[in-house]
This record gives sequence, C-alpha cells and structure tokens, in this order.
Amino acid sequence: MGTTMKWWMCGVFFSLFTLSLNAFDINKPESKEFFIAYGRDGHLKKSNQYIHYTAGVDLCYPMPLEGMQFQLEPFFSFVPLPEVAAEAGLVFFIKYTVPIKSPLKPYVRGGSGVILLSRETEEQSSLFDFASQMGLGVSIDIWGERSLLLEYRYRHVSNCDLKHPNSGIDSYIWVLGCGSPF
Repeated sequence: MGTTMKWWMCGVFFSLFTLSLNAFDINKPESKEFFIAYGRDGHLKKSNQYIHYTAGVDLCYPMPLEGMQFQLEPFFSFVPLPEVAAEAGLVFFIKYTVPIKSPLKPYVRGGSGVILLSRETEEQSSLFDFASQMGLGVSIDIWGERSLLLEYRYRHVSNCDLKHPNSGIDSYIWVLGCGSPF
C-alpha cells in the first residue's frame, strides 16, 4: 500500500471519527463482538508463509449515521509460521452495517491501529508497527439480539517507512465471531 493511500485512509478515518466526538462516551459501548480468526500471507521472501491465529473483541460505539459504529478492537495472535511468535495490538475501526430488516445484514469496516510483533521478519525490520485493515462481512441474527458474524479481511502491517526494510506483511483473514448488546 503506497504512502499516499495510507495518508488518505487516515484522513477519511479521522474525519469520520471527529464527526461523532460529541456523542462518543468510551464508558458506554452499545455492543460487543468476540471473534477468532485465521490469517495467512503466502508471499514472504524467505519462508513464503506467515500464518496467524487471532482472538479479540470489538467494543462498538454508535455514530450519528444509522448503521455506523466506531469500534475499538484489542487483539492477540499466535503466529506458528514462519517461526513461533506472537502479535498484540489495538485497531480503531469505522463499521457500516446496511440497516435492513432481515436476519442477514451485510457490513463493511475499515481502520488502522498499532501492532506489536514479537519477532522481526525480513519484510519488517521493527517490532512496533501499524496495521491497516478492510473487511466485508455479514451479521446473522441467531437468537434475540445475538448475532453470528462471518467476515473476510485484508490486513497490511508495516512500520510506515520509519525503518527499512518495510515491504510489509499482507494477510488475508477469515473471521468468525458473535455479537451482542453490551
């Protein structure tokens, strides 16, 4: 992902975030989503594999536009390949769920945040990096106000050219989650 695209995504994200500052109260999320995920990048220079298993939670806050939420997502990942390692991070998302009266509700989300890697790779020369993500998914009402979430995400991890090399790690991630009111 080019530097211009990163700055454009940051600008859009922070513009949307600042529109809802008056209604935002960090102590009052409206819902939560727990998830597990499998992610893979098959394009590393030496090992050709970067696999991670992730668990996390999304704390969801309402925004003024119907169907839109601000989300805080702390997560932890176990990385078995290319070498045993771990990731931990916090990503800020803007999520838009299509407001339809159906048990199946499609959504899209995008955001960025920080990630700590426990081991350097040839692509990343730093342990403190940034993770930008975009996802498409569907929320399926399963019982009352509880829902099942199925999502596909693209994640780019890089250090924003603060140190070289910085070619990044691009993961394709499958997410399974459940959501409920807080």
